[in-house]
Amino acid sequence: MSERDPGVNRVYVAPISFGLGDLVVSLPAIQALIARGREPRVETWLVARSAAQARLADRIVGLTGWVGEESFDRDDHDGHFVDLRDHPLERDWWWGSAEFEDAFGTLSINDILSRICADFGIPADFTRPTPLAALPRPELGSSVILVTESDGASKQWSVDGWRTLADGLRARELDVQMLTRDEAAPEMRALGIVEARAPSPGEALDVIGAARAVIGIDTGLTHLAVQQGTPTVTICRAPAVYFRPWPHTAAVVGDRCDDACIAAEKEYAYNDRVDLRGFRRQPRICPVGGRCLDAVQPEDVLAALARALRRDSRATARR
Repeated sequence: MSERDPGVNRVYVAPISFGLGDLVVSLPAIQALIARGREPRVETWLVARSAAQARLADRIVGLTGWVGEESFDRDDHDGHFVDLRDHPLERDWWWGSAEFEDAFGTLSINDILSRICADFGIPADFTRPTPLAALPRPELGSSVILVTESDGASKQWSVDGWRTLADGLRARELDVQMLTRDEAAPEMRALGIVEARAPSPGEALDVIGAARAVIGIDTGLTHLAVQQGTPTVTICRAPAVYFRPWPHTAAVVGDRCDDACIAAEKEYAYNDRVDLRGFRRQPRICPVGGRCLDAVQPEDVLAALARALRRDSRATARR
């Protein structure tokens, strides 16, 4: 952290949790704090809850810098601290659970964070995404990028599904590439899809921000594509809490989890923990092999892509 200018105040903001996607969906709040702080000379600092969040921080336009949550003293610091976890809508509920839906109905992540921001006095705009800073990759302008990987094994679509989808995209004369951090899993590599390597979140941002479209499972990189305004189809389980329903987005939703999966998720839930220092999340393993996404059919994904492409505002701007 840099030395503080005595004439400048600071606000620190922590996203809803530690995933890359958690940072991305929290961006309207962070960007609103940045905008509000420009005139009275208030620095905005990200309290990064993971290495992935820290590695994306320099792409958030106007952000002063970041500090890791593990080293940040939330009780003794030199500014104002906004923790988006520290709200009863987060502390008291596991989003997407039956109990949450019974209490609040079907809310998207934008609905949830809009309520949290209103209570915190943050004038966040959830009507459209504000893109992050990205480097141009014009060679990807005609490519559909597939996001097939996640940090955990609980979000997986079948290899056969990806194969049929890739064949359908090629039949529509669309170039197909697969985003990978280093090297695709052998079963995915066997599909013969060109790999777009992006070792860091920033490099992945450049790829998916430049693409013609993105199709991906419900994970952080897919959320980044949505943030950049790229036509994006998200493959997700029900309920699709983290889907952000903007004109350039579409979701293909699988089945609800069965009882074994729901029980495991209740055991996993950590929503009542606000301070994540020292918390070591264990990868979620679906006890039934993630079969909730088996209901997702490639033809439905292709139809959703067609809808998202028709609403691509970038295509209008290029004319």
